[in-house]
Amino acid sequence: MKKILAVLAAVLCFCGASAQISPYKQFSPFDGPHFLVDGGVTYSTISNKTADYKVLFRAGFGGDLPIFFSHVSFLPSLTFESKGFTYNAYDADSYVDGENVGGYVWNYDVTAMSIEAPMEFAFNIPFSREFGMQVCAGPYFGVGIAGSYSQTSQEYEVKSGVSTLEYKTYGGENPRLNRFDFGVCGGLRFIFSFMVLKVNAELGCKNMNARDYEPAFKGRSFSACFGLRIP
Repeated sequence: MKKILAVLAAVLCFCGASAQISPYKQFSPFDGPHFLVDGGVTYSTISNKTADYKVLFRAGFGGDLPIFFSHVSFLPSLTFESKGFTYNAYDADSYVDGENVGGYVWNYDVTAMSIEAPMEFAFNIPFSREFGMQVCAGPYFGVGIAGSYSQTSQEYEVKSGVSTLEYKTYGGENPRLNRFDFGVCGGLRFIFSFMVLKVNAELGCKNMNARDYEPAFKGRSFSACFGLRIP
């Protein structure tokens, strides 16, 4: 009987020690599923490598679902993304209503708004009971919903009396960007209790240029967001 009691006591001690050293019990931000909301700024472009980046904004919500004893989390989310670019170029072959109006210096100003669904996985690194970091990576899928696309030329204004040409970013008879996008994303999340600071990067894998006769446009963006984790 004493041996049985000794074995039971040892098992209880082992379970208690395991619970204390397990990050699932020790680190409160990784102790179970959480709902997240965040928002911040983006520094992005959807063009070739010579285009200038544009500062815009983003907002979203999602979840933090710990798996593998809370060492790893699945981070599905849905975000509103605003990306764009500015670009100065000499366009020798630009067509307006079928007429070649090239030979002008054009200033392009583009904003593209989309809904994206990042599907990231995170490796959880606890530093203390209230503070930790997540290293995130995964694919994202996006669909364009709105935007503005304009090009301005002083030389064209002298000839035609109109300085700015405006087009639909997505949809219509002459869209400038393809509506659907996908790529890879990743970054770091710093967690302090219920607060989250995230720095993230996205690299598009699909050509977003809807016009076949121009170079491929792929999205690239960097973002910094502040958010809240809700139990």
